[in-house]
Amino acid sequence: MNSKQPQYNKTQWLDNALKHLTQFGPQQLKIANLCNAFNVTKGSFYHHFKNRDDFVHALMQYWYEQTTLNFIAQADTQSSPLEKLNRLDQVIATNNIEAEVHIRAWSLTEPFIAEHLKKIDTHRQSYLQTCYQELGLPAELAHKLAIMSYAQFLGLLHLKPQPSIHQCLELSTLLAKSFLQDIHKDI
Repeated sequence: MNSKQPQYNKTQWLDNALKHLTQFGPQQLKIANLCNAFNVTKGSFYHHFKNRDDFVHALMQYWYEQTTLNFIAQADTQSSPLEKLNRLDQVIATNNIEAEVHIRAWSLTEPFIAEHLKKIDTHRQSYLQTCYQELGLPAELAHKLAIMSYAQFLGLLHLKPQPSIHQCLELSTLLAKSFLQDIHKDI
């Protein structure tokens, strides 16, 4: 065994796997491919994961924690709902969310990925809805607006040529702002 082989902890495995997913697509997230790409043995993989399914579930949980729970926690450092929404946009804009499109495409062929996305999408939409309600919208309208804003953002990520992340965020909030301007003139 080459003593110069890198040693990966679980977080490094997951970070590198997300980068690999973004660069090569989900079909390349096979144990042998990952080990070759990371220049490690299969033993390194099995030290952290029981099998590929365990790895994929860990990857999805990690992605959920990084791009949903962590983003929301950063937004929640603000006091007002409008400041929370603005902070959330800043956090999204300053993080690499390129895996989003790849994971959504992957869910078309892997049903358990779709199950993870269901949990993630529900959480994200619920957060938006809560902010919209705190801004004064009735619950039903806040729920519908959360779905529309979120769907617009995700849809914009699929355009070719793809708008910048800043443009995606700006465009996805236009509809929400029009609803909220009647309630808050400072938006």
